[in-house]
Amino acid sequence: MTNQVETSLGIPRDEFLAHVRRSLGRGPDVLQPDVSNPVLQETLAQMESRAEEARRRLEAERESLVDRFAETAQLRNWNLFWTGSSEHAVSYIVEVAQAHSGGQVARSDQSALTDLPLDDALESLGIRSVLVKRGDERTQDSLRQQIVESGVGVTGADFAVAETGSVVVLPRQGLSRLVSLVPPVHVAVVRPQDVVGSLDDVFLFRRLEYHGNGGDMGSYVNFITGPSRTADIEMKLVVGVHGPREVHLVLLG
Repeated sequence: MTNQVETSLGIPRDEFLAHVRRSLGRGPDVLQPDVSNPVLQETLAQMESRAEEARRRLEAERESLVDRFAETAQLRNWNLFWTGSSEHAVSYIVEVAQAHSGGQVARSDQSALTDLPLDDALESLGIRSVLVKRGDERTQDSLRQQIVESGVGVTGADFAVAETGSVVVLPRQGLSRLVSLVPPVHVAVVRPQDVVGSLDDVFLFRRLEYHGNGGDMGSYVNFITGPSRTADIEMKLVVGVHGPREVHLVLLG
C-alpha cells in the first residue's frame, strides 16, 4: 500500500487571520476588536424593566409616532390609506383586490384582519379569500400553491417602525411568510398599537419574547420597507423581482 500525504486546500487559518489584521492596520496581537455590548449582558429582570419603560414611552408618544410612521412609509413608496373606519378599510382592500387579485386573495390569520369583515366582502364579489391557517386539512404544499395562485396577499403587522417606515411580519402559526412575499401585491393592515419608534424597540421586544419562549425566536423575520427593489441587474433599478411590486398600507385609527 502506498502512503499518501494529505494536503489541506486553501490558506492556513493563521496566515489568513494575519493577512486580515494587516489589511485592517492592526497589530499582530490583536485578533478582533472589542465588540462587547452592555445590552447583551443584561439580566432578564433588567430587560423586562427596559421593555416596560419602552411600553410607557410608546403609549405616551402614540399619536406622534403614528404620524411619523405614516409620513416615512409614504417616502418608502407605500400606498397609504389612513382611516378610522373598519368599513372604509375593507372597501379599500376590496378595491385593490378587484384590480389585482385575479379572483383570489390570500390572507393571514391575525387579529388585525379577523376584526375586519373582509372575507364576506370579497366573497360577495366572487373573489375567493384563502385563509392561511396551518394545522387544518390542507397540506403545506397545497397551501403554498394556493398562495402562489393569489394575486394579492393581505397581512397584519407585528410591528410598524416609525423610524424607517417598515412593517415587520413574523411568520408563525396562521401566518406564512409567503403571504407577504409571493403575491405581486401586498396589503398590510396596521393598527396604532403596532407602531414602535425604532428598530431598537423591535429588537428589545423580540429579545424578551425569545427568553419568554424558552429560547425559541423562530427562524425568520420579514422587514418590509416599500415594494421589492433591486439594482443587481445591469445596475438598473427593477421593482418586484424579489417580492411584491406594489405595496399598500391600510393604517387604522
